[in-house]
Amino acid sequence: MLLTAPALIGIALQAQLIATLPRTPLPKPAPGVAHAGVHQNTAAAGRLVGTTLTLAVDIVESGWKPEGADDPEVPILAFAEHGKVPTVPGPLVRVPLGTTIALTLRNTTDSALAIGGFRSSLAAERDTIQLPKGATRVIRFRANAAGTFAYWGAFLGTDPMDRLWKDSQLNGAIVVDAPGASTRDHILVLSEWFHPYEENRPFEVVSVINGKGWPYTETINLTQNDSTRFRVVNMTALYHPLHLHGFYYRIESHGTGRKDVAVPMALRHLSNTDLIAPGNTVTFSFLPSTPGNWLFHCHFSFHVDETVTLSGSPKDSAEAAAMAAMPSGPHTMASTEGHSMRGLAIGIKVAPAPSYVPTSTANARDMRLFIQKKPNALMTGAPAYGFVLQSGPKEPAKDSVNLPGPVLELVRGKPVRILVKNNLDEPSSVHWHGLEIESFPDGVPHWSGLGDKVYSQIAAHDSFVAEFTPPRSGTYPYHSHFNDRHQMLAGMYGALIVTDGPRDLTHDHLIVAGGGGPELERKAESFYALVNGRRFPRPLRLTVGETHRLRIVSVHPDWRIAFTLQNDSSLARWRPIAKDGADLPAAMRMSRAAHVEMGPGQTADFTFTPTRPGTWRMEIRSVETGWFIPLEVIVAPKGPKR
Repeated sequence: MLLTAPALIGIALQAQLIATLPRTPLPKPAPGVAHAGVHQNTAAAGRLVGTTLTLAVDIVESGWKPEGADDPEVPILAFAEHGKVPTVPGPLVRVPLGTTIALTLRNTTDSALAIGGFRSSLAAERDTIQLPKGATRVIRFRANAAGTFAYWGAFLGTDPMDRLWKDSQLNGAIVVDAPGASTRDHILVLSEWFHPYEENRPFEVVSVINGKGWPYTETINLTQNDSTRFRVVNMTALYHPLHLHGFYYRIESHGTGRKDVAVPMALRHLSNTDLIAPGNTVTFSFLPSTPGNWLFHCHFSFHVDETVTLSGSPKDSAEAAAMAAMPSGPHTMASTEGHSMRGLAIGIKVAPAPSYVPTSTANARDMRLFIQKKPNALMTGAPAYGFVLQSGPKEPAKDSVNLPGPVLELVRGKPVRILVKNNLDEPSSVHWHGLEIESFPDGVPHWSGLGDKVYSQIAAHDSFVAEFTPPRSGTYPYHSHFNDRHQMLAGMYGALIVTDGPRDLTHDHLIVAGGGGPELERKAESFYALVNGRRFPRPLRLTVGETHRLRIVSVHPDWRIAFTLQNDSSLARWRPIAKDGADLPAAMRMSRAAHVEMGPGQTADFTFTPTRPGTWRMEIRSVETGWFIPLEVIVAPKGPKR
């Protein structure tokens, strides 16, 4: 069964409809199998003599603990360098360009396997090696292209995007270094263990980076202003919108796992959130310019919450039976206990340079932002969670909510002091997504900060003061960073715009696409979305012959979203000018068809100059089958000069 990204998302949404059930017992490793270790991709495998690497790799039955030492161990097949323990991911193959690799593959399992990815110079169908149970194969090939690549294994008759649980961790990275290239980088392999059960039973899934899920992933330690490179290999069947807190990066190359293509220097724009496709790779570099604790993670909320953890799963049938005897099972898909972050996230700690001086927030402008709840405010009948900005001497009514949150208009280089008051009966937090600010107000509970000064969360009916100075003009989202999926789907998101002066609102337009119903209701409301806070948003009004700026914020936590500007007969053309709040280089500001696909947390700015009056529409829809919202765009004739 091929589980594509849309199918897996469909399964995730369908699971929310399942009545509360105890979790099913996990499969257990066979007695006596090896215990797989974690491989951080820091040491290359094999023996390099001259221009030849000799490497022997076994495929072995293993037990694997993708999370903590006290969490469940599950069965997998794993790669192991011959004579060493199996690891997740498999051994790192890293060689200089032009190296000849003599590879011995041994299948010690009871299953016939297909192995691929080693000989990327061949066509994909010729690269696959069939390895019957107990078989050994020896191949020689030459690493004749520099870049980041991947190898994989699967049960015979399947491929890398057609794996579920036992063969899902047969993954490894291949890096071929060009002459003189730096080898100081961090290689991150994303994978997923997915175990379906019979109909109407919750599935089990865990998502990991280099063999572990947060909070057990390795922390990357950096030094302020020491340039850093990440090589990311996505060996899952899903798209991932990967977001780097605190800094912008530049993508140097992107690939399919078999081919890696360098990005021309003129097109290496600044970015902080990008989609990586199934089976693809991306290499990017950044300058960690501000010390503190930061995060690199997938921005799909259900890839970093309790959906993707085995923690709490029954470890044996006796525990499952005890859970089944309870009035209702506490460990269901929709359980909200703990609200802990899990899955596809790694921590980054940046040590301060001796010359580090915190950014001053003296003479800051004071703002008061309230997190609130309004009963029965969504069209589903569910309560809305959201933000309200105090505009006068009196605090807003406690049951008032803005959907989306109020636009926070800030000025570049001018410090702000935002008092965030949480009027909810549950904790919350706010992340100022994409802003290059100090770590402490960044909003990741129990992580953001520096040294002993670590942010916790905003407790129910408590407050927090976020002080920062925005250094760059641009379009950004702000949103909940606690129990993200629940709170963001209920409306806890908004746009933050940094400018050098007041905006001309007749020519500067904002489009915010986000959640419109909490997944905890376990109903079809999970499909709901809102555009500018509405299912039927108010039209945009433009003037013919005048240039308008369209600021698009994609912040729905569950969906990739497509935005298309068209009328009944043609597709419009627009000019991209910024991404994720950063201006694009001149080489990218070319007129193009008015269509863009974006993941949660991404923003994009375009200019559009309509040439004739009439009615257009911005079609806003989930890339996977789900929902569609049209936004009418009315172009009026140009009036007489005054």
